[in-house]
Amino acid sequence: MQQKAISYLKENIQKDMSLRDMIHVFREMTKIPMEEDMFLFETGTYDFTGEPLFYFSLVRQNPNEDEEFMQIHLDVLYLPSEANSAYQESFWEEDDVENFFRYVLESEAFQTVSQEKVYKVEIYLDET
Repeated sequence: MQQKAISYLKENIQKDMSLRDMIHVFREMTKIPMEEDMFLFETGTYDFTGEPLFYFSLVRQNPNEDEEFMQIHLDVLYLPSEANSAYQESFWEEDDVENFFRYVLESEAFQTVSQEKVYKVEIYLDET
């Protein structure tokens, strides 16, 4: 099911979409049934690739048969700015997907970066 979810995101998200529309596509992807959903919203400026970038990340996590977790990532990347550098947070939701998306859309980080130009979008699956 994770591959189906990744394919759905890759087919329906383009870099020139609004951040709100990308979040909507991610939300629609959560309708693909999986067991024990957990959701992570994370923001901050990180240097994972050798270049500092601001990450606005949505993650859907599910356990696998090896007692590890599979994570579906939507990372919307922005060039660091004075405005977005103020935000660094993590928010986990295990029970209420509606609460998760309400939190994301009401966050100050969303309000700020939704006005900025997207630098890059990364969609991928990894294992913890």
